[in-house]
Amino acid sequence: MKKSRFFPFERNRYFYGKLLTVRDFESEQKYFNDKRRLLNRLLFGSGVVAGLQVVAVDDKSVSVQSGLALDGLGREITVSSPVTLKLSMMEGFNNNDYAKNVYLCIAYDEKGKEPVHAVTNSSARPDEISEYNRVVEGYRLFIRENAPEPAQFEWNEFALATAVLYDDGHVRVLQTVPRYVTEGETFEARLRVEKTLQTPPITFEYEPLGGLFPLAEDPGCSAAGKIRVDVPADNKSDDFVAQWPVRAAGSAGEKGDFGSKTGTAVLTIGDRRIQVESACSQTIEIVADAVEKLWEAYASRSMDEALGSPAEPEVVLAKISLLQMGPSYVIDHVTPLPFNELIANSPLLGILARRTGSSLPGGGSDRAAFTAGASVRQLEADEPPQFSVGYRADKGHFDFTLGLPQQKSAQEEISSGVVDLPLAGGIVKSGMISFGKQERSYYTDEISHGLGPGQVMVTVGLEVADNDMIPDLLNVNESVFYGASDVFQGSDYDIGLPKVSVGTVVYPRRGTFRIGLKLLSPAEGASLRLRWWAVRSSKDTAQQAAAADLSFSEREAAAGTDSK
Repeated sequence: MKKSRFFPFERNRYFYGKLLTVRDFESEQKYFNDKRRLLNRLLFGSGVVAGLQVVAVDDKSVSVQSGLALDGLGREITVSSPVTLKLSMMEGFNNNDYAKNVYLCIAYDEKGKEPVHAVTNSSARPDEISEYNRVVEGYRLFIRENAPEPAQFEWNEFALATAVLYDDGHVRVLQTVPRYVTEGETFEARLRVEKTLQTPPITFEYEPLGGLFPLAEDPGCSAAGKIRVDVPADNKSDDFVAQWPVRAAGSAGEKGDFGSKTGTAVLTIGDRRIQVESACSQTIEIVADAVEKLWEAYASRSMDEALGSPAEPEVVLAKISLLQMGPSYVIDHVTPLPFNELIANSPLLGILARRTGSSLPGGGSDRAAFTAGASVRQLEADEPPQFSVGYRADKGHFDFTLGLPQQKSAQEEISSGVVDLPLAGGIVKSGMISFGKQERSYYTDEISHGLGPGQVMVTVGLEVADNDMIPDLLNVNESVFYGASDVFQGSDYDIGLPKVSVGTVVYPRRGTFRIGLKLLSPAEGASLRLRWWAVRSSKDTAQQAAAADLSFSEREAAAGTDSK
């Protein structure tokens, strides 16, 4: 019952008086089993049909739920009731290095049941059990510590090509590209890094071959013409996927390779640098219609190719990620069906086809024929704006990308100076002139701020110089008081400055300003020193220049009109 050859098909022909032997009854079973398994193999493939979920029940054990699967020979694998297993007690589990990922697999198995003594077996003693009365179809659960080769999964590899760039048992790097692309299509190349949870930070980079399949213009995907993937130390997953756009630059009918140039692939694991010497590439064909090409490839398969399968096939139910904890291990998490070995029935496929927009005979689609996505990326401040459109024919999806230059930060122009404002004739000392009636205003001459024509903001403060007597007596350093200086009156910071009100008037066309000061209280001395600051934004400078150019043009036009 474990044969992989299903044909030629022979069945019993019964007639009256026919002598039936063991061979006749076995061929009767084989005929129906082989036909059913052949159809299972060709129509459904291999994988989980229902159930068979894997969950961790504690730090060292997993449970497999009841369910049904088909293996690569079309044989049904049935688990009738849940089973709990300790990993260290399972077939294939090595109790050495526990920092690893292991794969829980299930395979078809059958065993004898109801042992009996065969009376026709002359070589056996009467008390010996020489035959089984029944055969029980069952299963075998076991562990494999190395990930299976991508080519083992026929349907995963039918439309995609996956190559292993590096594999040492702890780290595996795989690259996946489509087998068929259309002319001018921008498609995705995907790099997958599989690792154990306790692996140090990983970096993998290589220089691509280019040729018919150059990298699309996207600075965020590569650096200096190289493909680079960085897996950070804080990545808690056991796999990391990066993808980047590639453009099909050839014409329909051409084939080309996409992969790494010899000697350019470098893998860094922590402080360890590994030079990957061998070149690895995958062949991609440029076609007029990728879907039609897939149908053609499917129809052109030979019978031997369609039935190709390992002699003892298996179904990978889960990937189990382990952590090394001292001399033992702990299950961190379980990833179900890591290689997507799942069989969907026809109603589900119909629903998925309608949801994804695929055309179905006699039915429409639940969504639009095309979808679109948009993204914005930042460019350097001196780069011009960019706009690009990518199209994924397999998904009917448009990607619109807008590149905008980074906005330059506004810079300010600043100038500063001091002016001594004379108090004409001096001010009589406090107490000799009435406060309310003796308010008087003083004005400076027109001051050039040095920033040229345009709008500026002027701030003025009262400055107390180092050579003044009051600061020396009060042990106060040089100070400038802005705003209402009377808020310091009566405090430790009060140095007896007069109470004043200060204003400014700016002349934008001349690039000058004037300061006005009103004394609100009597003041001693012949003058007051004022510290001023003039500030203008570079944005205002550009706007003023543009306005000046426009005004000059208008004046020229007016002058030309008057001269006529």
